[in-house]
Amino acid sequence: MRVLIIGNGAAGNQAAACIRKHSSECEIVMFARESFPEYSACALPDVLAGWIPLDKTFLKTSLDYEQLQIKTCFGQEVNNVDINKQCLEAGDKKYYYDRLIMATGSQPIIPKIDGSQLNGNFVVKTPQDIERIIDHKPTRAVIVGAGNIGVETASALRNRGCIVYLIEMQDRIMPLLYDKKPADIIQTMLEQEDIRVFTGERVTGVAGEQQVERLLTDQQEIECDTVIWAAGVRQNVELARKAGLKIGGLGGIEVNKYMQCSEPGVFACGDCVQSPHVYTGKPSLSLLWSSAKRQADVAAANCMGKLDEYEGNCSVVIEEIMGIPCVAIGLNLHGLAGYETEVIEHESEDLYYRLLAVDDRVAGFQCVGSLEGTGSIFTMIKKGTPLSEARKLLHNKGSISTMAWYMDSSRYIFGEY
Repeated sequence: MRVLIIGNGAAGNQAAACIRKHSSECEIVMFARESFPEYSACALPDVLAGWIPLDKTFLKTSLDYEQLQIKTCFGQEVNNVDINKQCLEAGDKKYYYDRLIMATGSQPIIPKIDGSQLNGNFVVKTPQDIERIIDHKPTRAVIVGAGNIGVETASALRNRGCIVYLIEMQDRIMPLLYDKKPADIIQTMLEQEDIRVFTGERVTGVAGEQQVERLLTDQQEIECDTVIWAAGVRQNVELARKAGLKIGGLGGIEVNKYMQCSEPGVFACGDCVQSPHVYTGKPSLSLLWSSAKRQADVAAANCMGKLDEYEGNCSVVIEEIMGIPCVAIGLNLHGLAGYETEVIEHESEDLYYRLLAVDDRVAGFQCVGSLEGTGSIFTMIKKGTPLSEARKLLHNKGSISTMAWYMDSSRYIFGEY
């Protein structure tokens, strides 16, 4: 059996490791356009902040690949996949396969607007991106996009002593993770550290002669020497589309519950795929490490003839923002649009949380100030635990000992809250 893996990120490496667990004899060949081994994208803002050196972000060495008996073809971009002949082309060579795993990932979007190609425009995706930002020596930086990457980057640059502006087109920061009330709490935390946050603004251009001098929005101009784009990503599906694989309406490679693509013998996992959400069952994209790992396990198992099914996407984002733990699990109110949603929330001096439920089933959880109960709630959402049972379980375990689970709640059809 020969399995070819395209991609050297979390999904590709997890798939390779899982295949090796199932078989010591299967031949594994991994391709990546990058010339470096697996690294932790989550750790890149820590490098930018100056908390850890860049070499600490790398998770593997060449020896690690050798010990797993993974042949690496790094620095070689795959040019073509021939599904009928079961082979791919990289450089001037052809490689035949029995099974193929697409783990091609995603890339940050830099919009095609005036000035976006000037010196001083950056993204945060690879170790080289971080090196380029540090070498640029930013002093006044604007981060466009206030998702978790944008917020972490803003915090990192503020730690380096930069004057930092954070621009978000939606009415709140981290709009895919948090509802407005917890998002406003996090925004206040950022502003207390002198990060200037502007929501509801659309970037219209970047001005400068040869390098960034100002960022323009529909409401103001901001003097800056650095613009970092964190306003979204695009799934790397060009190779899959060229090969004839079906691409879904959200822009990801379509897969079934076995992580199989539309053509036999081909699987996909990670940022590049779209798959059903564990709660709604609707097609969704997940750009998280946890989803990539689980999808890779399923793809690898089924490659090897071991039946496994992917339960569906369920996001869990745990991070420290200005030293305060913040958690977002499952869906927020936007993701539950159209559902009759019960909101249970609690707020005290150093803790805020809200739990979202639909039809007595836990659907989402957001918390600022504590990590207690995170694992239990994640499991409840994935298993569809009734809210009544969730309350009993958390109370009995003391998972959230300071939270009063029988406090005021409200029931309404989706609206900002």
